[in-house]
Formats: sequence, C-alpha cells, structure tokens
Amino acid sequence: MRNRVKELRFVKASELTPCADNWRLHPKRQRDLMKSVLQSIGYADALVARETEDGSLALIDGHLRADVSSDAEVPVLVVDLNEREAKELLLVHDPIGAMAERDDEAVARLLEDFEATNETLERFIGEEFNVAFPSDDESLQEPTPVAIPNLFQIIVECEDEEEQRECFEELTRSGRKCRVVNL
Repeated sequence: MRNRVKELRFVKASELTPCADNWRLHPKRQRDLMKSVLQSIGYADALVARETEDGSLALIDGHLRADVSSDAEVPVLVVDLNEREAKELLLVHDPIGAMAERDDEAVARLLEDFEATNETLERFIGEEFNVAFPSDDESLQEPTPVAIPNLFQIIVECEDEEEQRECFEELTRSGRKCRVVNL
C-alpha cells in the first residue's frame, strides 16, 4: 500500500478551501459537541487536504473541525491525491468509519471510572451509551421508585395481514383493548 501523506502542516483553518463536493451536513448539536470536544481536549487528530495547482489546500476531511475553529492553527495532513482520488476518498472515508461495530464490554471498561471534562460531553456520552452519571446531589439521594403497571397480554399468531385484521376487529368489537404488532 502506498503512503499518500506528504507532510503534516499547521495551517490557519480559515485558509483552507472547503471542498465544493462535501456531502456532509453538520447540524447544530453536532457543531456544539465538536466545539465542546475541541475546547475540552483540543486537536488530537488531523484534517486531511490536498494541495491544488495554485498551492492552496483543499479540504477532503475535517470540514466541521475547520469551521468551528476558523481562527485557530490546525493540524493538516497534506496528501498527494488528485481531484478524482480526493472525491473517491470523500465518498468512502466517513461511511467506512460508520460501519464499525460497538464492543459493549470495552465500552463498559471505559466507563468504569470515566469523568467527562464538561457537562455537554457528559450528557452526550450518557445518551450515546445509555448511562447515567450522578451529579453530586443525586449521589446522596435515594433513587425514586418507579411504578411498573401489571399488564397481561396475549399474542395471537395470524397467517397473514387479512387474518390479523379480522382478529383485531373481532376482539375490539367484544370490548377488548388491542394493539396490532408485527414481530
């Protein structure tokens, strides 16, 4: 495999040319989270750009990071890709990364003694991994009991949608509270 990285440069983010073909949109929540990570941790990876014929750097990856820190000097991996190769990388880079699966045991180990550096990141990590981080006040309080209602249900298997509809209508006509569910 070829190494396409020419060099690591530190460039003011506002001097990078955004890729006109960038297909990623960044909603406010994502922008806020990225700002929070950059403020809390700083840059721990590099943007990716290619050098154009006029010597400027055209972004391939890192548009959001560049956008939320436009006044900052940011790390940029300069690659020797041509325009076609840059478009190909732009199309596959994020989708391939999104194919990764989660190792729940590894996540549990990471979360064992985890302390977020700010409330925004703590809230995001809690939502992303379905965990609750107690605040100082909450850790001293007893948990509030949750009332779980008694529900008794029957699942009726039907041959097809028509039989399901007939069964549902028959039960509701007899006064039964019913829901249609496909498993």
